[in-house]
Amino acid sequence: MNHLSIFCLLFFLGVAGRAQTPDCVLEKSSFNDIYKVDKNDLICLSQNTKKDKTLVFSFAIWCAPCIKHLPNAIKLAEDYNLDFYVLLIEKEDDRNATNALSFLNQIKKEANKDFQVVILKDSYGKRSNKKYKAFLDEITPDTFENINGMSKYIVIDQEGTVLMVTNWKDNRENDWQDDSKMIEKRIIPILK
Repeated sequence: MNHLSIFCLLFFLGVAGRAQTPDCVLEKSSFNDIYKVDKNDLICLSQNTKKDKTLVFSFAIWCAPCIKHLPNAIKLAEDYNLDFYVLLIEKEDDRNATNALSFLNQIKKEANKDFQVVILKDSYGKRSNKKYKAFLDEITPDTFENINGMSKYIVIDQEGTVLMVTNWKDNRENDWQDDSKMIEKRIIPILK
């Protein structure tokens, strides 16, 4: 085997299981056919999209607000032509992550919707809550109150600037089951 063949084989083995955009390399999760991400990956994806903004929605199958708010997140992404990622926070091999992925795939099928599902890298920690908190500490700009809660809307522009990270206080004037007024007041203005 010549040197060029060996190089090509090693290169292929090095990138197998990764997705590439012009500047992003994402690793596939070991538990399923989705990609694992961290803050830098999400920033890179937002910088390499043809759309003006990227929306990331944090989700867990045990989170009632996540399930209630998901339809509004999907509609927001469609109405404003956003790249849209649903971010799972569980450990990659956790049963809850598998259940969440099954639920989200069913939503995609039933509603004929297309969105990406990604999972938070386990490098943030082994326990979901600590892992998610470390991610929020990293991605939330100092201008926003960082509250460890689910059903967050994270908006990132093409320059990689995080424009919004919501928290439950943004929706406290309303019934927790409906976040449409929070979307109207807090998110839509930065999308226009």
